[in-house]
Amino acid sequence: MKTGRLLKFHRAGTDVHAYLYREGGRFQAALYVIPTDRREPGPAATLSGAEEAEVESAVRAWVEERYPPAR
Repeated sequence: MKTGRLLKFHRAGTDVHAYLYREGGRFQAALYVIPTDRREPGPAATLSGAEEAEVESAVRAWVEERYPPAR
């Protein structure tokens, strides 16, 4: 089992979960888009980078671009 961190973003009608973990000297993030009316298996995207902060920043940008917060 991999250990890492789970980031959760709640948007209107959708939840986005990003699991950040380290594998083979690189940091990775698997992003799951979960509509509130059903559950889809498998990640919507997988991101990776040399630094955890770099991957977390990419996760946040991915979520903001596709699922901007309600204003």
